[in-house]
Amino acid sequence: MSSGASSHTDLNNLESSGAYREKSELHKPTEFVELDWDGPDDPENPKNWPLWRRWYITFVVALMCLVVTFGSSIYVAGADYIAFEFGVSRTVAFIGLSLYLIGLACGPTIAAPISETLGRSPVYFISIPISMLFTAGVGKAQNIGTVLVCRFFAGFFASPVLAVAAGTIQDLWNPDMIGVAMGGFCLAPFAGPVFGPVIGGFLIEKKPWNWTMWVLLMFAGVTVLLIATLSETYKPILLKRRAKKRGLPLPPKLPTGQALKLVVMVTLQRPFAMLLLEPIVLALSLYMSFVFAVLFGFFEAFPYVFTSVYGFSPGDTGLTFLGIGAGLLIGTAIFIFLDRTKYVPAMRLPVPPPPESRLLPAKIGAVALPIGLFWLAWTARKSVHWIVPVLSGVPFGMALILLFFTVATYFALCYPAMVTASALAANNMLRYLMAAGFPLFTIQMYEKLGIDWATSFYAFVALALLPVPWALSRYGARLRAGSRFIAHKDEVTELEIMESI
Repeated sequence: MSSGASSHTDLNNLESSGAYREKSELHKPTEFVELDWDGPDDPENPKNWPLWRRWYITFVVALMCLVVTFGSSIYVAGADYIAFEFGVSRTVAFIGLSLYLIGLACGPTIAAPISETLGRSPVYFISIPISMLFTAGVGKAQNIGTVLVCRFFAGFFASPVLAVAAGTIQDLWNPDMIGVAMGGFCLAPFAGPVFGPVIGGFLIEKKPWNWTMWVLLMFAGVTVLLIATLSETYKPILLKRRAKKRGLPLPPKLPTGQALKLVVMVTLQRPFAMLLLEPIVLALSLYMSFVFAVLFGFFEAFPYVFTSVYGFSPGDTGLTFLGIGAGLLIGTAIFIFLDRTKYVPAMRLPVPPPPESRLLPAKIGAVALPIGLFWLAWTARKSVHWIVPVLSGVPFGMALILLFFTVATYFALCYPAMVTASALAANNMLRYLMAAGFPLFTIQMYEKLGIDWATSFYAFVALALLPVPWALSRYGARLRAGSRFIAHKDEVTELEIMESI
């Protein structure tokens, strides 16, 4: 899941910068900074909306993310039937999963320009219906080429939801509650891939493979109806509308081409630069991408393990992913507990603790990850009851969600707002691109190495990555001090993006 490529222009973050104040003095009285809320209790500020309304929007946005990621894995249940119908190999059929994930990696590049100029709601209205058209194309396909092309574009046009949704959560919640809201919200895009095999496994026992696409369309259709009830939450758009109502002058716009160039810099050019030049971003992105890729590799590994060893049906095999789902819930509970008891109180200290204080969830996840993988590797055998390898998914799911929470919060504390968006965009691209590759070789690796050593290979990689959170605890401050991206060098550019709306 991306964590909000459009959330980087939050006015509150920009107002605190010296570059912002300096520029505002040059452009008075039409500077955008003057179009702020009337006060801390302004009822038009989304953070002051009724509690039920904020939780409702949070739920709808989370549901959208769940449906988008659900679309990745429900396809897997019908992959063998697709291969048989179109006369291709199982690996070729699984390219449909990989292309969907590549689409999720590439799509956020179009989300940022739309959300910067039109707001968050139009992104939801545009992306989900277009993705549904390509999903229908998969279900109606008469050849494998159509399936693969439509799968890519279904993921590509669905992905802006993942890029923008976290920004909606930030629009709605104050710092003392955003940890709880973000914890529940981030659970959704990871729960989607887990529920896909559960529902798809039973569905494919009763219906043709294309019914996996029809069920996905049904879920997406429900979200479209809910999207129609949402209000815009993006602060610059709301302030612009208020200014027009009050007849206030607005700052001059940048030329469209220049504004688009600046947005692309944040969402595409700088993410690649940060992967190459920023050790913090590279280390955590590789770590998170590996865990995420193993999850998608399990979409092939679990059916192989539980069918060949325990003789499970497709429906029963889908249920084995519930162990990972339980781990996601436990990991989310751990994060929320730490947030309420440790991190929120720390915000009130005269001198807040350094970003490295937020690495504890990653340390827990780093230990849980190899435990879960070795557990699966050496218990998936006929002499051991099937529930034992299923339960190995609990520490794996914990590791997955705790590492993701750490990446999102640590990046946000290390970098200025727009740089954080670029760091998260880099993480998102690498995560989905690596996940796209794993399903294409997993089954071959399990057949040649066996269940025990194939899964142990993943576990040994997890052991090699285990020291990363402790290394950042020790050297993170030094790495941040030498970063070229933490010096607030481009905040005038960021302001110009806001003024181009």
